[in-house]
Amino acid sequence: MPSNIVAYEWPLNGTSHIAYETGDNHIHEMVIGQKGRWIDDDITRVAGGPELEDAILAGSSWPDGQTQQIAYASAMDANGHIYELVRYQDRPWSFEDIMRQPIGAAPADGFALVSYSFRAAGTKHIVYSGRDGHLHELSAGVTGMWKYTDLTQLVGAPLAENELLAAYDWKAGKTKQVVYVSGDGHIHELMCGMDDTWRHTDLMDATDASPAGNTALAAYAWETGGTKQVVYTGTDGDVYELVCDQDGAWTFADLTSLTSAPLAAGSALTGFAWETDRAKQVVYVDSNFHVNELRMPLQPGAWEHTDLTQLMRLPEASEDVIIAHEWTPQFAKHVVFLDTAENPHIHSLMLKHGGRWQHTDVTDETGAPSIV
Repeated sequence: MPSNIVAYEWPLNGTSHIAYETGDNHIHEMVIGQKGRWIDDDITRVAGGPELEDAILAGSSWPDGQTQQIAYASAMDANGHIYELVRYQDRPWSFEDIMRQPIGAAPADGFALVSYSFRAAGTKHIVYSGRDGHLHELSAGVTGMWKYTDLTQLVGAPLAENELLAAYDWKAGKTKQVVYVSGDGHIHELMCGMDDTWRHTDLMDATDASPAGNTALAAYAWETGGTKQVVYTGTDGDVYELVCDQDGAWTFADLTSLTSAPLAAGSALTGFAWETDRAKQVVYVDSNFHVNELRMPLQPGAWEHTDLTQLMRLPEASEDVIIAHEWTPQFAKHVVFLDTAENPHIHSLMLKHGGRWQHTDVTDETGAPSIV
């Protein structure tokens, strides 16, 4: 889900990152490394990037470019540009107005924005919704300019009718994927391989799955299992999963029914692979403001449910956003959520392989300004 907070790992630097926008329209970054202590910095001030009101962020690392980057845009920005904050290892942050390049990119509407790296091609990518209602892609290699593609026009796919958008790389399939929801509740996948040809699949037609609601969507690859998956909430509040293996066959499961877990509430839902643990997991917030984890290890291959709030006696979690990712250098998984205070704090849940969950109020630890 696009929002004003993102979290991701930068394996090259051995660090885990949280980026968010504060009330003064600055983007801050919280970083933790091997020493295990969070540090906050105002990277808008460091890089000199534009200050955008109500910005949405997308953060990622790029192995081939040896960088980490944060893309951002805003519906309040008249020119509809996408800006990128970039950092090379052991160098300060810099910024770029991507759309100042003569690539003919359509203006962003500031509602949906995601970024990722495509390892098979060695490129980095930004996917966004435009003011024309289309989905658009910006891509760049280690050398050369950004390239622009109108994905909706290229494949003739239905329009995206809300801000639910996900994009990711699938190493096993050597493909990149963009996933979104159309007005009829159908989830659509746009997929491209090394032949640079985009293909469209209506995943509901392929699986006869329950229609998606308009609140939450996530997608990711699980390399240990050799699969890619899409997770979403249905109109009934259940959490559903669509899975595809390398044979190209999609299947469908109601994870709520399988685990007897509470219904999801709001847009706080995400999914990710923890390759170190040979497992995939879905994390979401329920109507009691509890953080729930659904986990399926490769063996025995059955889903299990844990109420993380009850387990760690956590504060109530916001139903608006939750983020999670693997932190590879530390053999850990990392969950980030906001509490429900008027000026919410950012919280980190960290589990290293073979260890116990650790909860940190990162706002308190760093003394950082509150998120917008």
